[in-house]
Amino acid sequence: MDSSHPKQANEFADTKICVAGMGAIGIGLAARMRQAGFPVCAIARGDNLTSIRDNGIHFIDADGDHHVYVDAGSATDFPAQDIVFLCPKSQDLPALAASIKPLLHQETLIVPVINGIPWWYFDGDSQKSSCRPIHAVDPQNSLRRDLPSSQIIGTTTVMTIERVSPGVARTFNPLKMTIGEIDNRDTDRVRMLERILLRAGIETRVTDRIRDAVWTKVVRNLISNPMTAITGATLFENFADNDLAGISRQMLYEVLPVIAAYGARIEVDPKSILESGRAMGPVKTSMLQDLERGSPLELAAICDAVIELAEIHGIPMPVTRAITGLARFRGMKSHRSVAA
Repeated sequence: MDSSHPKQANEFADTKICVAGMGAIGIGLAARMRQAGFPVCAIARGDNLTSIRDNGIHFIDADGDHHVYVDAGSATDFPAQDIVFLCPKSQDLPALAASIKPLLHQETLIVPVINGIPWWYFDGDSQKSSCRPIHAVDPQNSLRRDLPSSQIIGTTTVMTIERVSPGVARTFNPLKMTIGEIDNRDTDRVRMLERILLRAGIETRVTDRIRDAVWTKVVRNLISNPMTAITGATLFENFADNDLAGISRQMLYEVLPVIAAYGARIEVDPKSILESGRAMGPVKTSMLQDLERGSPLELAAICDAVIELAEIHGIPMPVTRAITGLARFRGMKSHRSVAA
């Protein structure tokens, strides 16, 4: 589907939107929003930048084959934006946050679309622990300095997107997002963002308990991503095999007391998480994709941060620790092999 002449989105005709980080999720978001007629620019680098400038973005999903063109470059190539989606791997976020400062004005909505426990978890909620830092995800406290909490919209996604080459990604599962203010208010700006995402064909839900949504996504990743990095299993294989599913189940039971200790809860029946993972089909998790490319694994945000939060309350997580250690070894070995 060629969208060189996209349909107009009049309500947001003057809204400047940027997608920073053109991995699988970034490609999907940029493609769907541009397809819907929004003015979108992309922050990319290397082969991704070259491919997007020369060939546009190519995104295949259940609704069709989307081929769109967007302006792409570095942050200094564009004026300040009204909405900036941050879509890097979690370990790359500090560098990206420092680089996109030229894109931010005092009312820019910052929408981090990342895996794992976010650095802002204790910000904006008076019932939380006085803005306690989470060292695993923000060891230098740089994210707090570079990304003002007052401008952040909390986000989680259920998007099993695979980047198949620079500027090209695909998925055959629905695109879903949950968004919410980190102080749990219902605001005009979060409703505006909801309308934009819905118009882009992304099933979007606004919540006044964004941390529950975060934990629900964290649990899904925690009990599948490191496991598949170790075994090479798809999501279906991980949750259909009795042995692998048994280990994931133990990790699930370990994390539930941690969630409760912080006054949160997951949004679904825990058993349904195992069932929904199997229903995703022969999909490779993002961590398995990174392992196969020799890229660093997102263990700090998905695993280490959860263990850090558990330690604060003295909650043991022996199986999670063991699986995290095995995945870390496997990831380092793969990275060295590709680098050599």
